[in-house]
Amino acid sequence: MAVTFYIVRHGETLLNSLNRAQGWSDSPLTDNGNNTAIELGNKLKGTAFKAVFTSDTIRAIQTAELILSMSGNDNIKIQDDRRLREWCLGIMEGENNSIFVQTVSKWLGGVSSFAELNKRLADVASEIYHHDTTGMAEPFSDILKRLKSVFFDMAELYDDGGNILVVTHAFAIKTLFYLFSPEQLSTMDKVKNATIFKLEYNQGNFIFQHD
Repeated sequence: MAVTFYIVRHGETLLNSLNRAQGWSDSPLTDNGNNTAIELGNKLKGTAFKAVFTSDTIRAIQTAELILSMSGNDNIKIQDDRRLREWCLGIMEGENNSIFVQTVSKWLGGVSSFAELNKRLADVASEIYHHDTTGMAEPFSDILKRLKSVFFDMAELYDDGGNILVVTHAFAIKTLFYLFSPEQLSTMDKVKNATIFKLEYNQGNFIFQHD
């Protein structure tokens, strides 16, 4: 039986609205973030979820609560899992996004486009890790391991099929594409708040669905 994961980036947060890089640092949803999560919940009315998993951040849990409430799935308990966290951005946590992009581009020897940054996702993670002085940033191999393990665990737990809601983060979602559909990375735009992606698991394989 196929399992369909509805993977959602959290709604807009205070740090998002201030154009700040946000990895393991956390902040609550803004009014706009609440509203877009509510809108997404309304769009998902009629979709029955068997389970809901989020990262252990306030912004992910708040987003999931609103989606569940508006979609008619508010009887389901949210299960938070730190493996669904965003990348830790190390010394770049809380930095202005434009400075973050400029700095990472410099570390990579100059990157001229968003598409190239996506294609070099592993290098981006490696540079963040190698330039970090906080001791908190992760090697890309560790990020891959935790995200791959949580999805295989969820798929095994609900191997009788059904829909699973997962609320996570932008770089985490890109990492899932790196794992399961790397050819799509170079064509991806920015992962917007409250955006949804469908990932199907069937007979040991994960495949992103095209709308």
